[in-house]
Amino acid sequence: MLGRAKIEWHGVRLHQPDWGESSHSLALTTQTSQDRLLVHILFNAYWEALDFELPPLAGGGGNAWRRWIDTALDSPGDIVELADAPPAEGSRYRARSRSVVLLFAPLAWEK
Repeated sequence: MLGRAKIEWHGVRLHQPDWGESSHSLALTTQTSQDRLLVHILFNAYWEALDFELPPLAGGGGNAWRRWIDTALDSPGDIVELADAPPAEGSRYRARSRSVVLLFAPLAWEK
């Protein structure tokens, strides 16, 4: 599946992944195979929180990234139903230390 996926790689800054040996962060953006969701995943293995830039979304206005998973949050807020995912406001997302965050933007899905 990943071999056929169109993936854009990032670091804390868009289109600037750090492939170095001492890197502690990585992000990627991809579209689901059925073109229903645009997915942005943040990996922070650093011992401090990091602010990741978010890709701009077409359509502006009410079109916003939504937080589906954030492993740093307490349960049950760490993983929510797609329909209940809160918007991730702004152009950056703070990933707390040693966490994984999965954001999505609906392309053909409505709440």
